[in-house]
Amino acid sequence: ENGAFARSGVVNAALLNALLADDYFARALPKSTGREHFHLQWLDQHLTQHALAANDVQATLLELSVRTIADALAQHAPATTRVIACGGGVHNPLLMDRLALAFSNLAQPCVLETTATHGLDPDFVEAAAFAWLAKQTLAGQPGNCTAVTGARGPRILGAIYSV
Repeated sequence: ENGAFARSGVVNAALLNALLADDYFARALPKSTGREHFHLQWLDQHLTQHALAANDVQATLLELSVRTIADALAQHAPATTRVIACGGGVHNPLLMDRLALAFSNLAQPCVLETTATHGLDPDFVEAAAFAWLAKQTLAGQPGNCTAVTGARGPRILGAIYSV
């Protein structure tokens, strides 16, 4: 809770470097992944070479998140001056503190805020996004951004069925 478990550990540089060496981080944009790539077996493969306490592993995983986010920002959006965060991670003060520090140390420092600052509860962003996508579909309008998705063109997403 509140990042306490990770805060009680110490980042292991050797494990962090091994995790950062994953080919995924060097792939070209656009890219997206989740549990199909980063899962317990993926971590276990790295842990066979590192005998660490669980809280040290957690601290290292948190730092992996911070480093990969900050590195991606520096590489792909170096002129960014503000990042607006949402989702469950905003409830982890250690993660937010580490991200804010990492962002402040970029060549172009940037500020970290949450969507709450802009009137949208960070826990409701996904629901709001799906509501917007439904609105676009109902209006017969595209719901994708080709620069982000890599799609060949604008597309109406989803379908409406009546029974």
